[in-house]
Amino acid sequence: MTRLQFILAASAFLWVNLAIAQAVPQPTFTVRATSAPPYSATGELFILQTDTNTTALVNPVLVVEGFDIGNSMDWPELYDLLNKENLVTDLQSYGRDLIVLNFGDSTADILANSALTEAAVNYVNSHRSNPSDKFTAIGASLGGLTLRKALVGLPYHDVNTWISFDAPHEGANLPLGVQEFFEYFSTVNLPTFDPIREFLLSLDTPAARQMLLVHHSHSPDAPAGASAPERQEFVNTMTAAGYPANCKTIAISNGSGYGEKLPFNPGDLMLHWEYNGGGFLDPNIDADIYALPQSDNAASTVFYGDFDAFLFGRPEKTVNTYHPLSLDNAPGGYRTTFFQIFTNLPPDYIDGDDYIASTNHCFIPTVSALGIPIENIESNLASHAELTALSPFDEIHYAVNNEEHVEINARNKRWIMRAVLEDHDSDGDGFDDYQEFLLGTAYDDADSTLTVYAVIEVHLVDGTAALSWNAYPNTQYAVRFTEALDEPWLPLETIPPTSEPDITREYLLESEALSGFFQIIATPVDPVTD
Repeated sequence: MTRLQFILAASAFLWVNLAIAQAVPQPTFTVRATSAPPYSATGELFILQTDTNTTALVNPVLVVEGFDIGNSMDWPELYDLLNKENLVTDLQSYGRDLIVLNFGDSTADILANSALTEAAVNYVNSHRSNPSDKFTAIGASLGGLTLRKALVGLPYHDVNTWISFDAPHEGANLPLGVQEFFEYFSTVNLPTFDPIREFLLSLDTPAARQMLLVHHSHSPDAPAGASAPERQEFVNTMTAAGYPANCKTIAISNGSGYGEKLPFNPGDLMLHWEYNGGGFLDPNIDADIYALPQSDNAASTVFYGDFDAFLFGRPEKTVNTYHPLSLDNAPGGYRTTFFQIFTNLPPDYIDGDDYIASTNHCFIPTVSALGIPIENIESNLASHAELTALSPFDEIHYAVNNEEHVEINARNKRWIMRAVLEDHDSDGDGFDDYQEFLLGTAYDDADSTLTVYAVIEVHLVDGTAALSWNAYPNTQYAVRFTEALDEPWLPLETIPPTSEPDITREYLLESEALSGFFQIIATPVDPVTD
């Protein structure tokens, strides 16, 4: 493919890395899915089981994909992207069956794909091995929207926990200057610009028009910084639907919750493309993309383009607008669109005078992923005293620094593992599966567990006692002493979690006794505190 064609792959609204970096297991089986009328959405469920001797689903985890430009994602790509940080591998090692919903057309009407998501939830419920098993549903990006609508529409969905992963509940952002760039150069009647025309078509799909906060094809009577007409209708529908109330709801944002913006300002020049070919058969090109200006009434330029050539030249175009919110540099899960455009400019039309000011832009504002009104887009959420009151979710998580949209990393992987494994004790040993994960013990063997309480008698030598015991990971230990079991316990210390396999301690005690009793209390500790 040409350099410019790579933009179509790299600007997808879900995951981006199309290289399969690891061996991908084949799904145990695949099931076709169809929505109920009045919609006719179709897709497939990729099912990866821990026990391939049955078709029944054990502790199912349903994952719903997001916006996939060109609908090019298949099982290998989806698995590779889901298994970052070995997420799928670890979930399967704790007895979770994975079900991935792959939309036949992820760019279609979101409400149609919500109906398809309902069908996926119903399939999982009808094939569960045990109704007491935990059912977790995860929606990434657009998939978070379809799951939200589906669970509201299914009062008996039996989902225990819904995880919304960097989903645009309050809208998504692709810089208007970028959209106008594609609209302008899509009119150049040269094969080199065919990929631009294809990308513009993706911007005009129903799902994109429903999600984007600003859209190049705004209503004729609205300013250039407005959304497409379909967005307000979609917002009204989702507002009326609300959020699921009969399951635990968790929102994860890849955006900073500390008010960290991207390193540029509203109205800044973000990309400049200049080529001087002479203007006859070899064109002169001058194009600028600016960050969306922030203002209530003062318009400034977001795009300027001039393609001057004999026969196939285009009229010069300038787009001016304003917006009350600073969308392009806001805290949020980012996309690398500026970089992708710059590195994939047509190689025949480059002469070295091109540059970009920043590679990234905000795609899913932090507040949008957390369901917080978009007016709070610049807030330092971490300092907000009543943050959970702003969000419709039971539990919210955000990054320290802005991360790439739907990036799975060590920190948010732990949030996902906790949400999936907690509150379900598979082997009945008193520790839920997440605590077993922290301890490294077997989730399905009651004999493989933590000794939470021990009292041992130790001989004292000149008032000194030496103790040693095996250490579990992610476990703190409280150590106490008494000369007699009918006397009060004296706290000696609390030992924080250690990566060492053993703990050795020597205590000098104010005791003349020949022996004493030590009490050791072990408690699993989650290293992720937020």
